[in-house]
Amino acid sequence: MNLSKDALYSWHLSLRVDRPVEGCTMRPHAYMYGKKLDERDNDKPLPQHSKKCREPPPDHEFSYRWFRGPPVEPCAFEGCPRRTSFSPHDWSMHALGGSGCSLQCVSTQSSLFKCTFCNSTCFVHAWKTQYTVPKDGTRSGAVTPVHRRTSSFEVTDDDRSVGSAGSYAVNGNRRNPYSDDGSAYTANSNPGTPRPLYGNGNNGEYEADQEEWVEISRDQLYVPNGEDIGRKLKLEAAAYSSETGELLMIRVVKTDLVLSRAPDPEKRNLVTAKTGGASGGARFRIATYNVLAEIYATQQQYPYCDFWALSWDYRFQNIMREIVDASPDVLCLQEVQADHYENHLYATLSDHGYEGVFKQKTRQSMGLAGKVDGCALFWRRTKFVLVESYSIEFNELAQRQATQVLGLNPRSDDGVAFLNRLSKDNVAQLVVLELAQQSMRSSRDQINQVCIANTHLYSNKDFPDVKLWQTWQLLQELETFVLSRGTQLPLMICGDFNSTPDTAVYDLLSRQTVHPGHPDVNVNSDDNIPNFLPDPMNITHSFQLGSAYQAVVGEEPKTTNYTTNFKGVLDYIWYS
Repeated sequence: MNLSKDALYSWHLSLRVDRPVEGCTMRPHAYMYGKKLDERDNDKPLPQHSKKCREPPPDHEFSYRWFRGPPVEPCAFEGCPRRTSFSPHDWSMHALGGSGCSLQCVSTQSSLFKCTFCNSTCFVHAWKTQYTVPKDGTRSGAVTPVHRRTSSFEVTDDDRSVGSAGSYAVNGNRRNPYSDDGSAYTANSNPGTPRPLYGNGNNGEYEADQEEWVEISRDQLYVPNGEDIGRKLKLEAAAYSSETGELLMIRVVKTDLVLSRAPDPEKRNLVTAKTGGASGGARFRIATYNVLAEIYATQQQYPYCDFWALSWDYRFQNIMREIVDASPDVLCLQEVQADHYENHLYATLSDHGYEGVFKQKTRQSMGLAGKVDGCALFWRRTKFVLVESYSIEFNELAQRQATQVLGLNPRSDDGVAFLNRLSKDNVAQLVVLELAQQSMRSSRDQINQVCIANTHLYSNKDFPDVKLWQTWQLLQELETFVLSRGTQLPLMICGDFNSTPDTAVYDLLSRQTVHPGHPDVNVNSDDNIPNFLPDPMNITHSFQLGSAYQAVVGEEPKTTNYTTNFKGVLDYIWYS
């Protein structure tokens, strides 16, 4: 079919899937789009997985199929630990020497011809034992065993995908050339009807291995299990017209080898204060955790991490295992993405016996709905019941201080500069929890409630004055709240304060005041940065707070945040 003169659009089908890991949900990233062509583009060849059509792509839906491949030899070097281990630790970029690319011997005169190696180190070790193969093909005196060269000899996924340039659509009863059985489909085929794999994914190569690919699912999502470990998966995505059911385009990609689930986290030994429990009050366990929202877990920010290790589905499994292992009665989380709270965290923690509340940051969603982070606070249902729940928006506090305290016009130059400096969208949560069962309550101590605050302060290291202002405002709000309910209400403040122990934020929380000479109070400012902090003598609060780590261990931990660029303490649990 010649469309060179009539074609006005190019259709493209994109399909991507992350590295499969046991127990982690795989979510295909498939989309089809069109580009309008001008006369100069009509005769130009199209890239793979594209075709020319007279109309733009119609409304369409996708049908998916998952296949499990045969076992493969991950590395031909017999001394490689990855021949028998598919642990994520062994397959990380760090373990592979900084590269996730495999190597293949292309020397036809070598005994290693077509053998695949997981990295250059294994290839170098294996090369020391290789020998030259005579032209007659005899292999006498072999030192290196002859390796199997079937399924380990792979080309890239896209090179072996169907639905590339010149992709076929079905018209009438025309035979589909990519169909395994030569079957035909009519234009009114139901998109929901099960469909065969279009093409064997091999493009005529390795027909002997064709039967080893086994269909395992027709759902959009797939969760790899133990049978998939050490094998590749193949995903077929077919786009069908929503109106007619016509097959529009189709594409097949293969994954990398399926990795096993990450090893269980090392058991943490809890340190107990020798004086703990002397008051005879109720005991409970509390934890705080910045879980790193997916919108911030980018390879630009963490270039030393594997892409699959940054994915939320992989990290969520590990985060939940740590939470379950710690078994807190109260859990304060920061950088919880809104859609992840709704679709993952709340349901999973609810199944483990928790109830919770969520407060997202003030700003609008970053692009798609739910792509904004916030704070989440959970409590064990058998331990506590919720009495009160409130949220604090620091943007609102800045607006109130500008207009009601300082008398600034929000639209004036000073008002705009003031609000721009302080409006960073951070939030805090505040709940009052009460012991759920009468048996938990002490007869000597009638304090059966506790106030828990959870917050995440501004992260930019160049804005220590903003973090100090946020901390001061939070403490003022808590003073008003707690004191109005009686001085006996215990208080705990948890969160990511983005402040090390040498900052004014730490001093204010631990010492109730800030030294006037502290550099965080005297930030070098220019004409564009207003001085919004009051006199340091007025930056105070009435709580007598202690840091949980400092009180129990005698010092803060070495790190709560560990990256290439920063290693230090940013997270705290404060108690009254």
